[in-house]
Amino acid sequence: MSLLRVNNLRVVFETPYGQVKAVDGVSFEIERGEVVGLVGESGSGKSTLGLSIMKLLPPNARILSGQVIYNGVDLLRLKEDELRKIRGKEISMIFQDPMTTLNPTMRVGEHIAEALMYHYNMDKEEAWRIAKEVLESVGIPAERAMDYPHQMSGGMRQRVMIATAIALKPKLIIADEPTSALDVIVQDHILELLKDLRDRNKASIILITHDLSVTADIADRVLIMYAGRILEVGTVEHIYYHPHHPYTQGLLKSIPKLGSKSELYIIPGSPPDMTNPPSGCRFHPRCPYARGICMKEAPPLVKVEKGHLVACWLYIER
Repeated sequence: MSLLRVNNLRVVFETPYGQVKAVDGVSFEIERGEVVGLVGESGSGKSTLGLSIMKLLPPNARILSGQVIYNGVDLLRLKEDELRKIRGKEISMIFQDPMTTLNPTMRVGEHIAEALMYHYNMDKEEAWRIAKEVLESVGIPAERAMDYPHQMSGGMRQRVMIATAIALKPKLIIADEPTSALDVIVQDHILELLKDLRDRNKASIILITHDLSVTADIADRVLIMYAGRILEVGTVEHIYYHPHHPYTQGLLKSIPKLGSKSELYIIPGSPPDMTNPPSGCRFHPRCPYARGICMKEAPPLVKVEKGHLVACWLYIER
């Protein structure tokens, strides 16, 4: 049985400009110990999908329909006090911006110790001891546990977020852009930490990113998301060497290549306004292969080979 199964999830935001259809009929599964990369441009609905799994959406968001089944239990049907027992302990999240996520009035060690005391009923001394050990495991000296978030660099704050996420040894970690705005050396270190976590604790990881190159070294499978929908699913080899969807092909062409002097490729057009998304295939206004049916009907995800799915009318017989 899969560790996590998301079925036909639909999430909207109510705004003064209309209803934003952020996640529109998304389904996928993640196995135990598997790393899945969730890739797409900004505004594609990746972060909303991650937050929906933990029901941490802002007040103006609504889950219209769907299931988020974790270990056989639909998280969307649980009450808030039941969810608190799962968040952090069973499922944890590495948020995108540690400076706005970490409490500025709490020492970094307190963030970890507090979670340990809440979920495991530990005394304060034991919780602080483990908090320091976990910080050291991500490369932060134990004495820095007494620092406040503003006393640390961006890379160190990101490692504090990772330490907080792994302290309770969760079975599933949702990492939302864990390497964004960091230099390449720190990025590499954080990805190595996630790989070590997968290998050591057998944790499943959903790695949310806009950068396909980030997933290449860590993910088992990749989900390509655009305008609230999944357009392609496959192994890293499928996605990188045999991409089928025109959007996936465009993302790969836009990755800078070392030593190349050619102009960087840019996918034509812009992501759609999700208060009024395009009919049919959401990508058709930017697609060089769009035809009549693409503008009228949304293509289903179909299998093109074992483990490789694509939602594109180019691969569906009519």
